[in-house]
Amino acid sequence: MKNSIYKNNKRKVSLLLFLLILINFKITAQTKQNSKPEIFHIQNYFSEAYLIKGNSEKLLLIETGVPVPGYQDSLVNSIKKLGFKPENITLAIVTHGHGDHAGNARFLQQTFKIKIAGSKADLNKFTSGKTELSKSEDVSIWGNRLRPYSDLSYQPFTPDIIVENANIDLEKYGVSGKIIPIKGGHTPGDLLILIGDNLFVGDAFVGTFKSQGGGLVPDGHHVREHFFHENKKLADENLKLIEKIAIENKVKTIYPTHNGPVSTYELTKYIKEEPLLKLFSKQEANPAAEDFRIVFSNENTAVLTFLETNKAEGKDAKTISVTETYSKEKGIWKVVYKDVK
Repeated sequence: MKNSIYKNNKRKVSLLLFLLILINFKITAQTKQNSKPEIFHIQNYFSEAYLIKGNSEKLLLIETGVPVPGYQDSLVNSIKKLGFKPENITLAIVTHGHGDHAGNARFLQQTFKIKIAGSKADLNKFTSGKTELSKSEDVSIWGNRLRPYSDLSYQPFTPDIIVENANIDLEKYGVSGKIIPIKGGHTPGDLLILIGDNLFVGDAFVGTFKSQGGGLVPDGHHVREHFFHENKKLADENLKLIEKIAIENKVKTIYPTHNGPVSTYELTKYIKEEPLLKLFSKQEANPAAEDFRIVFSNENTAVLTFLETNKAEGKDAKTISVTETYSKEKGIWKVVYKDVK
């Protein structure tokens, strides 16, 4: 049965890779000199995992990767190449129950006796080994295109630590931080992990892509909406919650599981802009999203400019120029409207 699952998943992942033309396997250490904890980014296929080293020999793993042939060996070899032993991982956290996040949890449990933490709200996914994408709604056209190749099955498992409504302190696992359960939008069991000034958010959102070599590769600097969510309304609300948690804890770097990381500033920028871009791009009287002009002068100021055409019934069309300036230091938006002559 295991081989059958892997064979089927391999076919799906191969097609997904063909669609996205993603980057090859790589490992990068994203650390700052003399800073703790150390965060090591392990990337393979279209999914990512993070190995965290705190102030002891204990290690923490966030995400377990996709359930396809070769990934388990790649994951283990990557950890060893970084100079660590898989046996020293005291806890692996899966942010939710999709196969590209929980896909190798059982392997880690059985092979290295690593404890797994996951949400109670996604327990049915974990124990059945089913991603259950049929429960998700497409957010964009890419959701519909990628869904058939992303519905990965994996070996069922039961988390050793089941996260319910309370935060879980990670101190005893060698890292100063906590698991934060939220009301799931992507899946019912979305989890956040706060470690120092770093926040891991699973699939609450993804990073952006850029065009390169005739295909798409992760850009890793800007926020974009995930392709599908089980509850889009909650997913949208969670963005503001994540921003609030990030600001309150002075988070500098936010790590989505796909195409990150991004800054807290980038998340704030996205939350402010996206509703405007979507609103005006859907109205025939207004310019498409690509006609918007977004200029960012520095990390403290954001400027959004666009043209708005108002065709109120019984009135002549009126076009105005809208300029919105966001001050990070003051935390306010200034809006200026001008008639276009």
